[in-house]
Amino acid sequence: MRYLREIALFILTLFVISILTFSMVKLTPGDPAANYLRASHIMINDEALANARVKLGLDKPIVIQYTTWLGKIVRGDFGESYIKNEKVLTIMQRSVVPTLQLGAFAFVILFFLSLLLGIFSALYHTKWLDYLIQALSYLSISMPSFWLAYILIIVFAVHLKLVPVSGRGEFKNFILPAITLLMPLLGQTTLLIRKAILEQMESPHVQNAILRGVSQRYIVFNHLLKNASIAIITVFSTNILYLCTGSVIIEEVFSWQGLGKMFTSAVQQGDIPVIQASLLFFGVFAIVINALTQKIVHTIDPHLKMMNKGAVYAEE
Repeated sequence: MRYLREIALFILTLFVISILTFSMVKLTPGDPAANYLRASHIMINDEALANARVKLGLDKPIVIQYTTWLGKIVRGDFGESYIKNEKVLTIMQRSVVPTLQLGAFAFVILFFLSLLLGIFSALYHTKWLDYLIQALSYLSISMPSFWLAYILIIVFAVHLKLVPVSGRGEFKNFILPAITLLMPLLGQTTLLIRKAILEQMESPHVQNAILRGVSQRYIVFNHLLKNASIAIITVFSTNILYLCTGSVIIEEVFSWQGLGKMFTSAVQQGDIPVIQASLLFFGVFAIVINALTQKIVHTIDPHLKMMNKGAVYAEE
């Protein structure tokens, strides 16, 4: 029964996301029929607008428009782009790969670097290394992404000519966009890991292990990280969401042909089908990541395991 409830809740959440996506686009200023005519290079007049509304189904009641759109979405038909005269699903498939590649590259760097900095900052608490890491963390949080992007381009691409400004053909093309994307998260994640480990260091079993002369490496991996894993997993799941859906500015600056650039272009040009598909993808992606995070947390946390078992036995 518990699994059926979870599946029902997941479907209900998707349904709510679809309503929000459809409503948000409908509430935006501008006439979709006029946008369609501009993209098709057709002169805008009353007759052309009326024909466009009929073709796009805009002459029907809003409920009929939504159910028709939702039915097509369920069948995998996201419509056709006003601008490119191409299936939206094809455009999405072409754009999602660069975004996921950049997000994965940035996440790997963020994972190891923030974990390393967070551990060292906690182990050397109130010492100069701890203060240095904290200062750098606050600095990375305060830097605007667009400002950092242009600074990195000017220094490393224009003056030093170490990396290219744009494109994604080689490994070095990922360096500047990935650094720009992960930098605001690096300081935040480092400080959260530091806090989680410091809280575990004050626990009795860790203090007892230190008094017994257990090696620092064993304490870190078998006590501190293990017990702080719930908080660490939660913050990294949030980071994944940002890295894969929050790269709009970075993709625009570095001409990275991903979902972010596709979305901004669609908004600027009023390409409604692409906007709706993008918002729907971002929403579904967030739901999936959150659901996977909850599953992992419930698997790791023994207290939640016992609560789940008790709920199952109570249902039986």
